Amino acid sequence: MLALQVKKMIRSFTQYRSLFGLSLLLALVVFAGCTREVIKEVPVEKVVEKVVVKEVVKEVLVTAIAEAPTTDSAPSSDSGPTGPRVYSLGIFEDLTTTNFWSYLGPDTTIWNSYVLGGAKPSLYGLSDQRFDWIPSVAADFPTPLKEETVDGKTLWTTEVDLKKGVKWSDGNDVTADDFVFTAHTVRDLELTGNWSSSVDTEFFDHAEALDPYKLKVYFKKKPGLARWQFGLAFMPMLSKAYWEPIVEEAKKQDDLIEQQKVLYGHVPENEPSAGGFIFKKWERGAFAEKVKNPDYYFADSTIVQYANGAYSESKPGIYDFSAYGDPTGDKTLEYKVGPFSESSIYSIHGNQETAVLALKKGDIDFMLNPLGLQRGLQEQLKGQPGLATLENANNGFRYLGFNLRKPPMDIKAFRQAVAILIDKEFLTSTVLQGVAIPMYTTVPEGNGFWYNPDVPLIGKGLSRLERTEKVVKLLKEAGFTWEKEPKVSENGTVEQEGEGLKMPNGEPMPKLEILSPSPGYDPLRSTFAIWIERWLNDIGIPARAKLTDFNVIVERIRDPEGFDIWILGWGLSNFPDYLEAFFHSRNAEGDGLNRGGYSNPEFDALADALLAETDLNAARDQVFKMQEFLADDLPYVVLFTTPLLETYRADRLEFPYTETLGGLQSTNGMTTTVVIK
Repeated sequence: MLALQVKKMIRSFTQYRSLFGLSLLLALVVFAGCTREVIKEVPVEKVVEKVVVKEVVKEVLVTAIAEAPTTDSAPSSDSGPTGPRVYSLGIFEDLTTTNFWSYLGPDTTIWNSYVLGGAKPSLYGLSDQRFDWIPSVAADFPTPLKEETVDGKTLWTTEVDLKKGVKWSDGNDVTADDFVFTAHTVRDLELTGNWSSSVDTEFFDHAEALDPYKLKVYFKKKPGLARWQFGLAFMPMLSKAYWEPIVEEAKKQDDLIEQQKVLYGHVPENEPSAGGFIFKKWERGAFAEKVKNPDYYFADSTIVQYANGAYSESKPGIYDFSAYGDPTGDKTLEYKVGPFSESSIYSIHGNQETAVLALKKGDIDFMLNPLGLQRGLQEQLKGQPGLATLENANNGFRYLGFNLRKPPMDIKAFRQAVAILIDKEFLTSTVLQGVAIPMYTTVPEGNGFWYNPDVPLIGKGLSRLERTEKVVKLLKEAGFTWEKEPKVSENGTVEQEGEGLKMPNGEPMPKLEILSPSPGYDPLRSTFAIWIERWLNDIGIPARAKLTDFNVIVERIRDPEGFDIWILGWGLSNFPDYLEAFFHSRNAEGDGLNRGGYSNPEFDALADALLAETDLNAARDQVFKMQEFLADDLPYVVLFTTPLLETYRADRLEFPYTETLGGLQSTNGMTTTVVIK
C-alpha cells in the first residue's frame, strides 16, 4: 500500500516540479506514506513516535503512570435531543501535566497527548489516511530553500505565508510572531525531548516575522527532510501573548536547569487554544474536560480526497486549497470539520477492564488505548448491542532497553546474549496464543518503504539447548566466567543453572532489575518480563522482574543511575528519524529520548547523515543501515508488536473513516470530526 501511495504521488508531482523544486518534491513524496507525529512513550507505545492527530490543525513533531482509581465523578455524558452533546472518552492512566512545554519535554506520555493534543497550530500537517503533506496555518507550500549571506554568514532560508484570520481562543490572531517566539524559546532554553527533534540547533539558526502573516526561517546549513519538512515545519506553536511573561521570568534564572524548571513548572490557567477545543478542567485521578472553541478557524471546512491523488480543502467565503492534481473524479474520502460536540470528557479508569465495563454500560463512547483491546476483553464485548470493533495495523513496538552506563549492559556480548535467550516466537505463538507478532528491527514491517527485511535475526529459530550453548560460547569469548556452567538437555530441560558468573573485570555479576508494566496494565509485557527473568537466571544472570506502574518506570529511567533494564514501547512516526532521537549520543542527557545512554560514534555518524539527507532514496539507504547496525549492537532488544483492536459505541458515534495506520487512537479519537448521533 505504501509503495502504491508513493507511485501515485510521484505521478501527481510531475506537474509540480517547476513550482516547488526537487527537494520539495522528494519531501512531498515521503509524506505521501509517512506521518510525522509526537513521539510518545506509550504502553505499546505516536514519539517519538507521535501519533498522528489527524485534524486540520495538528501538532506534529518528532517516545508509566500510577493506576488511577475508578471514579463516577466525571460530568455525565448523557445528552438528549435538546441537551448538550458530550463526547465521552475513557483513558486508564492519569495526566502528569497540563503544561504543553513539559508535555513535549520530560512528560512525553501518550495519556498527556490524548488530552492536550490538537490545541496548538502548526505550519503544516498531514491529511487523513493517505498522509499527504498539506498546509495547516500556512497558506501554501513554502518557497524552495536557497542560500543567502546574512551578517557575513551563509545561511539557508525559506519563506512561508500564513492564513489570515486563524485565532487563539483569547481573540488574538495566530501570527508569524507565535512561530518565532516558540522556536526561539526552544533554542534559547535548550529544551530537549520532542522539542529538540523539531528545533534542532545544529540546523536551525533563527526565524523572523517579515510581517504578521509572512515568516522567514534561517538554517545554519541546508536541512534534510528530517529537520525541515519532517521537523520544524510541524512544530506546534504556542501563544506568545500568553507565554512570553513566563519565558522572560524563566530566563532570569542563573542556569538552564532552573530556567527549564520555571517553564515546565508553570500551571497554565486559561491558556489560549487554536484547536477545536479549549482545556477547561482536570480533576486528578477522576477526569479532564475540554470545551468547544466557538472561534475554531477550521470549523465547517470540507475535506475531500480523490482517487487520482488530489486533495481539496475549503471553507465557504474563507479559503479554498487543492494540491496533488485536479480535484475531480471519484472521491475516496469526504467529510466536514466540527467540532460537533459541546465538550470532550476524559474519564480516568483504573485499568482496561473497568474502562471496558464503562463502555459496555454506555458511560463512555470510546476508549483511547495505545495497547489496543486485549483479546479476552474483546470476547466480552462481542455481540453487545450498539458496539463495533475495529482492527488496524499498529505503528509501534515494545522493547527491552539496557542502561548502557552500567556494566554488564555496556558490553555488546552481554546484550547479544540476552537477545539470544529471549525466544520471541515461543512467547508470542505458544504462551500468548498469537495475539502478538515478534519483531527484530526498529521499523515495523507495516512501514514498508522504510522497513529493512534483512536485519540480523539474533536468536530466531534456535532451540533452548542451542540458545544456551551459543550464549555460553559468546560470553566466554568476551571474558565472562562461571564457577559452574549452565547445562540444558536436548529437550530443553535445565539440568544445571549457571552459578558464580563473573564479568570480564573479575567482579561478580550484579543483581539486575527488569522494570516492566504490571499485568493489569499490559499482560503481554509482564509475561515477557517474567520469562526473561527465568531465562537469565537459568544461565546464571541474577535478574528479578519488577512489575510496576507505567509512570513509575518512566520516572525511574530519567535517573541515569536509577535502573538496569526496562521494558516499554514506542508509538512511532512513519518517517524514522526517531532512530536518531532514541539512539544518538547527544540525546542521552537531560530529557533526551535516549534513555539508555547509548553512545556509539559509528551510529552517530549514520544518524547525522540521515538528518542532513535531502534525497528520498538516499535517506532510505541510511535508515536501512541504521536498522542493521542497531539489530547487531542492540541498545534495544525489540520484542513484538500487536494488531490494534478498538471498540466504540456505534449507536452514538459516526467517524468519517475507521481504517488508518495506528487506529482511531492515533487520531486522539477524532474529537473535531466525530459526529455525535
